[in-house]
Amino acid sequence: MHNCFKETAETFISCTGMKQPADYPVDIDKRKPIYNFALEGNALKAIELTNQLAPELLQENKDLHFDLLSLHFVELVRKRKCTEALVFAQNELTSFGKQDRYVEKLEFCRIAWHF
Repeated sequence: MHNCFKETAETFISCTGMKQPADYPVDIDKRKPIYNFALEGNALKAIELTNQLAPELLQENKDLHFDLLSLHFVELVRKRKCTEALVFAQNELTSFGKQDRYVEKLEFCRIAWHF
C-alpha cells in the first residue's frame, strides 16, 4: 500500500501477479483514517484508532508508538501549549529514556521544546 492509496496498491498487485488478500479493501479503508490523522498532526486520534483496529500493534511496535507520542509532543509545543507538553512528556515519554535507541529522539524533542 502506498500512502493509503488503494488504486496504487491494486495496480501493484495486478502487475506483479500477487494474490490479493480477502480482507484487503477493508484493511486499507480502516487504515487510511489513521494515516490521515498522523499527517494532520493528530497523533492521539491515530493512536486511538490503531488501538481499536489492532490492539497489540503499538505494544509490539514500540518505535511506532514512540514516534506517534513524539509527534503529539511536537504538536503541543508548536501550538505553544507548553505546560500540557511538559506534563505529556513526563507522563508518556519518560519511560522511553531508559532505552538507548530512544535517547537521540528524545534529544530532538528537547530541542523542539527550546524553539
